[in-house]
Formats: sequence, C-alpha cells, structure tokens
Amino acid sequence: MGNFLICAATIEELATFGIESAEVLDAGRLWKVPEGHAAVTGVGIPLTLLRLLPLLDRCAPSLLVNIGIAGAYAGSDLEVGGVVAGESEVFADLGMELPEPPGFRPLGEFPFADEALRAPLPLVVPAWASGLPRARGATVNACTGSDAVGARRREFFAAGFEGMEGAAFALAGRERGIPVAEIRAISNVAARRDMRPGNVRRALDSLRAFWVSARPRLLEKT
Repeated sequence: MGNFLICAATIEELATFGIESAEVLDAGRLWKVPEGHAAVTGVGIPLTLLRLLPLLDRCAPSLLVNIGIAGAYAGSDLEVGGVVAGESEVFADLGMELPEPPGFRPLGEFPFADEALRAPLPLVVPAWASGLPRARGATVNACTGSDAVGARRREFFAAGFEGMEGAAFALAGRERGIPVAEIRAISNVAARRDMRPGNVRRALDSLRAFWVSARPRLLEKT
C-alpha cells in the first residue's frame, strides 16, 4: 500500500481528484483519503515551499503528486483540454534580465548558483500515468503574456508547459528524498494570454476524467 500526498494550488484543482467524502484534517487545507492525504498548498513558489515542507514531514509520503492546470507552449503539441505528465521541471524566470539579446539568462548558468538549479529537476511518471504525453514543465512567478516570452522560455528550457508550482514541488521532494509526479491539464496557450473561463473549465473537467480512470490504479507499483 502506498502513502501518497496529492497536492494542488487551489481547492478547485484538488477537487478534480475527488475529496467530497474525504475526512477533513485541516479545514480547507488537508484531507485524509484512501491513498494517503490530499492538500491545498497555495498558488506560486513561495506558498508552495512554505506549506509543503511541513506537510512532507507530517505525512511522510512515499510519493508526492502535484496536480492542476497549466499553459502549453506553442509548438509543444499539447492542446487545451489535454492532460500531460511532467518528466522534469525548471525554474524558468529565476535569473538575470539583460539589456541585450537574448534578454535573459537562467540563474543556473551563473557560478554562484546552487547545484540544484544547474539541471532540470527530475520527476517520476508512475505506471498509472504512463499513457499520458510527457513534457518538461517550466515554473514561473509571472505567467507568460506574450508570444515572445513564451517562445523564449520554450527555447531556453525545452519545456512543453508552464505552471506556478511544479519546480517547487520537485525541489521539496529532492530535499526530502521523496519522488515527485506531476499531472497537469492544459487550460491555455502560454503566449498572448487567453484565459477564457470555458477553457479553464474544460481543463478541470479533463483532469477530473483522468482521475476517474487512473485513481483505481493509483496504488499499483509506480
């Protein structure tokens, strides 16, 4: 039997996993589910790290699973409404703005950067997610709002999608020695910003449908 910690940034994203009948351990934050625990960790890198490390110590999971919605980079072959498994993660806007082209360099390229930032942070793809397309995730503090920024991030990091928490999960898992999986549904193209509510709803529905299918297999060998 596994002891998994399923996390999302918001309650709307976590609800796609199915927590309606779960035991509440911390109202609005933490639930007991048959597979282990489910938690809302907040939007963005700072809240994710602040809340996740104590949760890892409290729940001692064998697998950390980050779920939610994401934006796909143009040219990635990921489409709105599709579901993707992350194969690695990077911090994609952590670095230095430059006055000349290319206009940005990642922090990991500089000699004073920590070793953890010098290569993409690895993720695992469990057996129950093996049928999904795989791509590298790019974690950002400011979501892409123009074609140029989206193209730059995809080119620099060979990423297929972007979110606001994935690399923080990967880094926390690395720190605690816990494998991390990431499952995201695509809600928009990470270029000139288009966040129509209908596309967000479509992504959440796709993520819910994935879990309806995958959840019975969640405790199989990863």
